[in-house]
Amino acid sequence: MKWKIVTDSGSDIRQIDNLGDDVAFEVVPLMINIANKVYIDDENIDLEDLINASEKEKTATSSACPAPSAYAQALEGADNVICFTISSNLSGSYNSASLGRDMFLESNPGKNVFVFDTFTAGSEMNLLIRKAVELAKEGVEFDELVQQLKDYHTKTNVNFVLESVDNLVKNGRVSKIVGQMIGLLDIRLIGKRSDDGQIELAHKSRGIKRALNTLLKAMEENKYQGGKIEISYNTSIEVAHTLTDKIKAEFPSADINLIKMSGLCTYYAQRNGMIIGFEHA
Repeated sequence: MKWKIVTDSGSDIRQIDNLGDDVAFEVVPLMINIANKVYIDDENIDLEDLINASEKEKTATSSACPAPSAYAQALEGADNVICFTISSNLSGSYNSASLGRDMFLESNPGKNVFVFDTFTAGSEMNLLIRKAVELAKEGVEFDELVQQLKDYHTKTNVNFVLESVDNLVKNGRVSKIVGQMIGLLDIRLIGKRSDDGQIELAHKSRGIKRALNTLLKAMEENKYQGGKIEISYNTSIEVAHTLTDKIKAEFPSADINLIKMSGLCTYYAQRNGMIIGFEHA
């Protein structure tokens, strides 16, 4: 096998069709710990059960990244490997993947492996993965592919629409002050990622209709002009369709893909959360 694309479950993608003979794809799942139950974030995870358990649990809950050995095993099987991880400022997954790469290269010194700290999560990761697959299928050489991915990442971004941030507050990802605002009086948080991959408050808006309008304005502030979009959702596909229609009304050429959210992203985005990754100018 010439190429393998690996990702942790900070991405929502679980399989990619029509890869051809030269490209493989594999997901290394993170784990979510709630009370005495461990949820493995693979294709079998029950998102509704995860959300319900998270909402009922009053004590601290947490997520855990894969072990380096899990990454080392996932890197097997190809001459060239690109491994995507959720932001290193949100998880230890990047450090674990880097250790796994070192373990793998000790016994496979002739292989090429690049661990990509995406400084993001969810649907923006999806865009990067799809770009890597596209370039690999085109036959781009390893170093050039890595550089093109880095260049592409300068033209992608992400926004979040959240109606609850309890788990983000519990895990220190969002301040308690922001957490106290969200959920009161039907207020939604429109979030963004910082340059170093942390979650920041961009806007707050009352009601989902206003929140979607504010979201679209935030995307335009980030130079969205009608490129590719990935919308990941967990419990509310209807709102995802409403957002799709709203974007299409303003940007008819927009290439929009809706995808079910991963367990890890659901854990942090919580009920009715959405993550919107997009290309920009």
